[in-house]
Amino acid sequence: MVRRVRERVRPWGSWVSGSEEFEEVEMIEALWGSFKALVEQGEIYLILLPIYTILLVGERIAHRWMSERPWNEADGAANVAITIGYLGLNVLVGHIVPLGAMAWIFNHASLWSLEIGPVGWLVAFLLYDLAWYVDHRVAHRTGLFWAMHHVHHSSSEYNMTVASRGFLLDNTLLTRPLFYLLPVLGVSPFQFMVIITLTNILGIAQHTGLVGRLGPLDWLLATPSNHRVHHGSNDKYLDRNYGEVLMIWDHLFGTWQREEETPTYGVTEPIDTCNPLRIEVAGLQWLARKMGRASGPWDRLRCLFMPPGWEPDAAARAPRSPSPAPEGR
Repeated sequence: MVRRVRERVRPWGSWVSGSEEFEEVEMIEALWGSFKALVEQGEIYLILLPIYTILLVGERIAHRWMSERPWNEADGAANVAITIGYLGLNVLVGHIVPLGAMAWIFNHASLWSLEIGPVGWLVAFLLYDLAWYVDHRVAHRTGLFWAMHHVHHSSSEYNMTVASRGFLLDNTLLTRPLFYLLPVLGVSPFQFMVIITLTNILGIAQHTGLVGRLGPLDWLLATPSNHRVHHGSNDKYLDRNYGEVLMIWDHLFGTWQREEETPTYGVTEPIDTCNPLRIEVAGLQWLARKMGRASGPWDRLRCLFMPPGWEPDAAARAPRSPSPAPEGR
């Protein structure tokens, strides 16, 4: 790493003194050392929090001049409150449990190691991005995981405060079970933390309505336009564009959708609350009501694993009010 940095800096040294060149290299090494230490300690929130704050404040200021849509102060405050709760849990327990599990799996069950230079890092990233796609799709297509992921989608707004509006137990990677397969395939805990830190920065920046479509990049990457589609409750936008960084998985598996009309954000059955506690439990309450409509234990169990739009037999046979919205989505 240091050798590559020095090779890149050498042309700079052709017109600056050797001491200045040395100082540049030292500064880069110090920054990398600080970043590496925070990642190894699992304290990535110390990296993400200032970046999130800068992006959020910048978007809030730009919104005054660039958007005709009023800023929903109550929704934004609820999202920030959820973020603070999430960070509090992260400070207390952080990623101790998932990282400990990943370290154990990597040390005892990995088939090989991908810490083998740039190619290994590229493969690790592609495996991570594919795992994200699969887990994210599962979170939308199974009742139990949707009940948790519901938190992130229940806002009727779309801005960077929504990026951190998530189920509090996501600290444990509860909704990302496939991530635990990554160490078996050679992704080290350090690689995982570096990748998730960098992709989280992109994830924050995706949540904005101020950046329009970006041409060919919209085909390849999870741009704001693609992620706006993902947050849309319009029929044509439901269950589309799951990718976190790359759109290639959505193209391969038939879930990509171009942004056409402006999405209607939120879930198809709005929760109409800005209370953070009610936001956190709304999806679980939806699942409990659905299981309550089931006629027996088998149907109750199926509520956990069938898609959110599926109804138990007893509920499907019951009379319905005219034109109800698909519940929970």
